[in-house]
Amino acid sequence: MLGFKIGSLPFTYLGVPIFKGKPKRSHFQPIADKVKLKLAAWKASLLSMAGRVQLIKSVAQSMLIHCLSIYSWPVSLIKDLERWMRNFLWSGDINQKKHVTVSWHKVCKPTKEGDLCIRNLSNINEVGNLKLSWDICQSNLQWATFVRDKAMRNHKPINHHISSSIWSSAKHKLPYIFNNSSWKIGNGERTNFWCDSWCGEPLVSALNILVHIHSSLTSSVASFIHNFRWNIP
Repeated sequence: MLGFKIGSLPFTYLGVPIFKGKPKRSHFQPIADKVKLKLAAWKASLLSMAGRVQLIKSVAQSMLIHCLSIYSWPVSLIKDLERWMRNFLWSGDINQKKHVTVSWHKVCKPTKEGDLCIRNLSNINEVGNLKLSWDICQSNLQWATFVRDKAMRNHKPINHHISSSIWSSAKHKLPYIFNNSSWKIGNGERTNFWCDSWCGEPLVSALNILVHIHSSLTSSVASFIHNFRWNIP
């Protein structure tokens, strides 16, 4: 009656694959193949080195940025993409390897350091996953709230498996987020007094409170503040 059609996973939305479960090479291979076809179609013999660099940076890598910032890509596929770009840059043919005097990781350094500033795909993927983890932890956007309510308890990831492509990409970066961020308490209503590490080590750890009691300790920091002063029984 509403005009909806029954669909199935996986499918592509806004150029990004939508699927269930852990990201696999088969999910991203069509995107990689498009980049490969682009590189193979350009007549590199007619391009200067600067022209090849510009095509890699503004076209080939731009096709990947959005998807790299959402999912954790398989390392093998990222290496294939970087090999195609490296071969295109030095030889003009994605399948022809050429011995060079400048390694790829140096080529990816900024121009102010004397290099070509071609962005490293592994680093882009790493940064995208860190940003995704950060948003899951602190964003009030609807998607982040949904994932957080489903996959985290008391600001900690659950142990059992969830068939979520977003969570599978972000969960491995959560330890980096926890170890390299600090708390902004504000009014204290969103911070758990006992279980969150708002004052350094969580109080449940500092006071050796038994694990099975943690779930019942739901008081926020705001519960112990009255008239802008600490009010601890």
